[in-house]
Amino acid sequence: MKRPSQNFAGAWLVGCSVLLLLASASAVERADQPNIVVFIADDLGWEETSPYGHPTIRTPNLQRLADEGMRFDRFFLTASSCSPSRSSMFSGRYPHNTGAMNLHVDMKPDVELFIEPLRAAGYYSMLIGKSHGTNHPQVKAKFDRMVLADWSRPWTMGDMWEQALRARPPGQPFLLWAAAIDPHRPYKQGEYAQPHDPAKVVVPPYYPDLPEIREDLADYYNEIERFDAHVGQALRVLEEQKILDDTVILVLTDNGRAFPKAKTRVNVPGVKSPLIVRYPRLVARRSVTPALVSAVDLAPTLLELAGAPALRQTDGVSFLPILREPTRRIRPFAFAEHNWHTYQAYERAAITEDFIYIRNWLPELPGTPPGEVVPVPSYQAMTRLFEAGHLAPEFSDTFISPRPAEELYAIGADPSCMRNLSADPANQANRAGLRRELDAWQERTGDRFPGKDKLKPDEADRRTGQVFKKTNPPPVPK
Repeated sequence: MKRPSQNFAGAWLVGCSVLLLLASASAVERADQPNIVVFIADDLGWEETSPYGHPTIRTPNLQRLADEGMRFDRFFLTASSCSPSRSSMFSGRYPHNTGAMNLHVDMKPDVELFIEPLRAAGYYSMLIGKSHGTNHPQVKAKFDRMVLADWSRPWTMGDMWEQALRARPPGQPFLLWAAAIDPHRPYKQGEYAQPHDPAKVVVPPYYPDLPEIREDLADYYNEIERFDAHVGQALRVLEEQKILDDTVILVLTDNGRAFPKAKTRVNVPGVKSPLIVRYPRLVARRSVTPALVSAVDLAPTLLELAGAPALRQTDGVSFLPILREPTRRIRPFAFAEHNWHTYQAYERAAITEDFIYIRNWLPELPGTPPGEVVPVPSYQAMTRLFEAGHLAPEFSDTFISPRPAEELYAIGADPSCMRNLSADPANQANRAGLRRELDAWQERTGDRFPGKDKLKPDEADRRTGQVFKKTNPPPVPK
């Protein structure tokens, strides 16, 4: 007969073995079902962070994620407007097929979001912050937890994300859709750690160097850095919880900066986005990919990473092969659209690694920036100069009417989209080929110009930004 001490020792060894097996199983489960955190900025220009080479803006947390992960240099959104752009990220479909084609319109409840198969695979889902496109009650119900941003208190966003991470159910894989409202206008809300000097900002080549422009850009920089600080706050919680390396982290934006010739435009400043992915179990440190990727590819990728079922219908392709090997390619073309956002519009774009082709069905309308941009001092200063005949042509893009019905830009040499090559004899084959691809994409996805009278009209004055009274129809553009 064994002595009691031997029985105890044997039981202890068995118990330890069981614990080791459980720990091993837990590790496998975490590897198979990584947590997912998506940090999405609001109105952030693709080039205005340190990982993308900006010399002035301080984003140490984004830089850390890029140093420990992968930077995408050709990631394009499907729209340069909040609701349409975000609808594509959630659904893997283009805005005209989500019900959220125009700004401030919610996705249709019957549009499947990647949240649904993710939850079916055991994930706890949280949307914390901005919720454009997801405000229909039936769409809200697709999330386990949704806490909306207080637009009067943007400085509280980091605290909201931290609270969500601390309150999540323990032991369950989760998605945190961390939707900032920085650097969305209005600026000068709250205090900033190190306010930028307007004299030291970098003025994009399509804006005049005016004091009003410099002050506006400095305020914008301040909000980008606050977004970065909030990302850092969430990262510290993940580290404290010892799950940072078990978490796929993405950083991106919904559209370009809220300035002229960016937000609402389907050019590079409007629809190109930063994309940084950190997941050390899969992604090599300091890796960079030149591969073309679209926002519709996000949903398929996250589902594949989570081991969840694919969406029943999607326009996207998983970029998991790129995360494994940065030189891989998954698509030859990306596409984008511009519909109503304060002002009437209907533009489409076809994008390759080298070119962006834009077609405009309403060239008689100027490329007016969003309604929140028109009244600000910087744009009004540009308006006065244009009306006085003193604004140089390279700064006048948003005022000119009629505009070209077709545009073509070499995005490597001309990322600011300053030189339209659509009439260049040397680029006629590129223009014709991309026009055919755009036509084929529209046919394939059921996108057709309905006629100007079927489109939502202007909601505000293009000169002042003043919103029209409901009883007064907008004036007919000359």
